[in-house]
Amino acid sequence: MAHNLADLYEHAADAFGTSRTAVVEGERAVDFAELDAEANRWAHALAGLGIDAGGRVGIEMRNGIDCIAAFLGTLKLRAVPVSVNFRYAGEELEYLLSYADTEVVVFGREFGAALADAAAGVDSLRYTVVVDDGSDTTAVPAGAIEAAELLAAASPDRPDIERSADDIFLVFTGGTTGNPKGVVWRHEDLWRSLGGGSDYYTLEPVADEYTQARNGALGDPVRSLVLLPLIHTSGLMPSLTQLFGGSTLYYLPHFDSAEVWRQVERHRLQVAIVAGDAMIRPMVDRLRAEPVDVSSLFMVSSGAAVFSPSLKKELFELHPDLLIMDAFGSSESGFGGLGTATKANADDGSLFESHGPRIPRGNTMFLVDDFEEKLPDDSNETGWIIKRGYLPSGYLGDPVRSAETFREYDGERVVFTGDRGKYDGNGNILLLGRASQVINSGGEKIFAEEVETALKSLGEVADAVVLGVPDERFGHRVGAIVQAAEPGEPIDFAAVETGLRAHLAGYKIPAAFWQVDTIERHPSSKTDYAWARRLVAEAAPNIDRRSPTV
Repeated sequence: MAHNLADLYEHAADAFGTSRTAVVEGERAVDFAELDAEANRWAHALAGLGIDAGGRVGIEMRNGIDCIAAFLGTLKLRAVPVSVNFRYAGEELEYLLSYADTEVVVFGREFGAALADAAAGVDSLRYTVVVDDGSDTTAVPAGAIEAAELLAAASPDRPDIERSADDIFLVFTGGTTGNPKGVVWRHEDLWRSLGGGSDYYTLEPVADEYTQARNGALGDPVRSLVLLPLIHTSGLMPSLTQLFGGSTLYYLPHFDSAEVWRQVERHRLQVAIVAGDAMIRPMVDRLRAEPVDVSSLFMVSSGAAVFSPSLKKELFELHPDLLIMDAFGSSESGFGGLGTATKANADDGSLFESHGPRIPRGNTMFLVDDFEEKLPDDSNETGWIIKRGYLPSGYLGDPVRSAETFREYDGERVVFTGDRGKYDGNGNILLLGRASQVINSGGEKIFAEEVETALKSLGEVADAVVLGVPDERFGHRVGAIVQAAEPGEPIDFAAVETGLRAHLAGYKIPAAFWQVDTIERHPSSKTDYAWARRLVAEAAPNIDRRSPTV
């Protein structure tokens, strides 16, 4: 057997069979044996459509049993899942499917119209398969095959396929600075980095590929609510990791803060996997307005988006015994680190000591300066974060970019993550933000995340996106798109600026503000920077203190 994601699930299915529930979606539930059989049907069905090892299968569905089964079935076939962001449409969707050489797309019916528009321009696409999701959409690509009919004719038995640790998995970047890019991972490296196949900080591998299932059998299954979308790695890999260890996953196809807390109370859920402020803000507001019993919940794990200290404090006020974990990483680096917080950190003020999270270095990360010289451990200089360990092979179809990002350094292969950070003197790195989101204003370097965190700590602001906007004198100034805490109410920008000056130096205060009803985000809750850039280019700001054009 190989260190392969499909094999790892099959070990769990063999260990837990019908004795444990694997996935719950509303009133529907499947045990490990049933999920295995459903994944097998997907594998045989896709094989019948001509998909074999290395074939590309697009998956465009919301969280649920059908979605995770389609992913597992694709992996069982040694094919490559292509995660399709269901907010994509038109040229953006056509680009992704063409770039990945997608041969089959499995999609939820609600996304049929957008796929129908894009499919005609994708030369590699041979079949589309529609999964009923309760929507009444009638527009689907011509010739779309009904998944129910396809699966009914497929065998529930495991396909007789010998898989490899070298099988390929594609992780797609968010496309925040351009078109999405595919990052090519070997199954074993992805498992070691993000799937529990090694110690995240020492890189020590687990004893064998059965370790997770064996350890999971020693206790009761953990009950986890996964709110991050499966079509994003930050939702899929935690799901797979927990399945490998025999945990039970709960999915909601649509995020709804009231339903989140109903699920926690009803099923006595223990872990919630979320996407930072964009999900936690409405969850906190709902729990405060409509209290329920959440005492079973001992951990909230956040990934893919910023979870601001002020919002953590509010959550601790409602649930003092909670442990909050911030997971950091990227498509190129895999696991980057875990930051933890408890109510004690809010009470002693350490939660607010800096805008960026502190993550343990382990022996996987270090900093270099602008000349790529390694910074000493006692340095106070801001540097570039470099990561070693289990890494991807490179970017799909882009050897030049691959050579720039994945390099040899001191005799070993590393990834230049593009993140900026500082040593904090306690074996940690203070993560300051992505270099691509640093604003250069008259020579001053300003981290957008620092300003966003400060804005969201103020009572007037529910959500914010910060980016550089053109300025005649300074090149760029800080611009902020903000969403009011009170829907429909105008923000008091004078009060906001006064509040910010208690947290930020003057040059970091936004020079221009745009107020919107809702901040647009990707399904993973990452910022939609393409939307933000269009907005500031096309809409007049509510407040503008930039240098006048001469």
